[in-house]
Amino acid sequence: MAKIKKRKLGWAASTSPQVIGYKLYWAEGEKVDYNSSAVVLGNVTEIVLPDDVEDFNPQGGPVEFGITAMDELGNESDMITFEAAYQFKAPQAPEELWMEAMDEYHAPKAQTGEADDEASEPILLFDKVVAKKDEDAPEEDSTADESEDDSAEPKTVQHYGQPEGE
Repeated sequence: MAKIKKRKLGWAASTSPQVIGYKLYWAEGEKVDYNSSAVVLGNVTEIVLPDDVEDFNPQGGPVEFGITAMDELGNESDMITFEAAYQFKAPQAPEELWMEAMDEYHAPKAQTGEADDEASEPILLFDKVVAKKDEDAPEEDSTADESEDDSAEPKTVQHYGQPEGE
């Protein structure tokens, strides 16, 4: 089901003390007059179209509105008018909808901001790394740091999600 935007139509109240309500007239594509479509409203100074007027169902095109003040005998004041150039009808729906596969791929863009600066460095995602000395590996260079432990015991390194090198 199509949808249209609601419109609020308002007017300044009559200053006559005998006014008990108002009468709304409307005509589509022509001048509004006392023979146009109409509805009696209560003592209100604004309405929402199309919600507040059940019979208001224009077919498209400009609409001219008229409003009169009414007394308890049904007498009406002169009509004030307003032409609405906007549409009260939804446009025609598209005829077809389809989807087709394409050969190209979509690669999401990287996010920007401070998080990118941190994300550019690798983050270690493990808690422990255990490494044993390989007995069959060739001897290390004798110029290597002498404080290095040459024992065959496993070495444990702990990381806590910090970028490498920190």
